[in-house]
Amino acid sequence: MSDRKLQDSLGNLEKAMAKLESALQIPRDRELVVEGTIQRFEYVIELMWKTLKRALEFEGVHPKTPRESVKEAFKIGWLDDEDEWLDMLDSRNTTSHNYLDEELAEDNYDDIVHVAPVLRKTVDFLRARYPLQP
Repeated sequence: MSDRKLQDSLGNLEKAMAKLESALQIPRDRELVVEGTIQRFEYVIELMWKTLKRALEFEGVHPKTPRESVKEAFKIGWLDDEDEWLDMLDSRNTTSHNYLDEELAEDNYDDIVHVAPVLRKTVDFLRARYPLQP
């Protein structure tokens, strides 16, 4: 695993996180805002587990799945609440099926509002651990 791949992955994660945070600033009075925010959450979770996997591989740990990546990151102290992270992975796997159910979409949106600071904290932790090299 090259540092370049990890840096690219982390850069993409940072961009996706910024887009999610900007979506959360838009009033949610329109259906497309909720759906778009859920979509951005899906991107962040996908990039998050892949970035965790690359970072772990850089450290000599080789998880194979999203769940293993989360469990290993928790085990070494990079994540605070393993169950919350596993729930986020599960949520990412189900949100794409919930667009037609407006009430479920609203619940998903509320969950995203709750976990966004946790996601931000992890992005910031990873960037501090793997700073951009000049």
